[in-house]
Amino acid sequence: MTSTANTTEGLHGLRITLDEMESICVDRMHTVTSLQQSIACDTFDVVRLDHDIDLFVDDEGAINGSPLNLALTIIAHALGTPAVLFGNAIALGCDPNTGDSLSLTAEQVVRLTAAIASKPSPELIDRLAESLAPLPEIVELLRSL
Repeated sequence: MTSTANTTEGLHGLRITLDEMESICVDRMHTVTSLQQSIACDTFDVVRLDHDIDLFVDDEGAINGSPLNLALTIIAHALGTPAVLFGNAIALGCDPNTGDSLSLTAEQVVRLTAAIASKPSPELIDRLAESLAPLPEIVELLRSL
């Protein structure tokens, strides 16, 4: 599911941590190792979002003590996937026909940043409240926005 193009140019994406969203370049020649190092995990999973965006997340984040990443969880819900996500993630584009990883387009970056740049809609908060029901203090915080 990673790109196999014969180029050494890296894949340009976004790293989403608990504190920030930053541009990152993933080494195309060593994609798995680069993702593991950037996410700070040994095993990662792919969460598919709308608009051909993939989130590479710590597969064991919920059980290894990684904290809830509320911004990442909001992004996932806003872009069509009701996932509760922990720790760090890397967002990359995805070729919908092959599954290959691609650099994010400018439009995809805008969609990711817009998902957390403004107050969530009431419908989004309802979806988040359902997913985050085991964390009532977070649901209360979201409802107070």
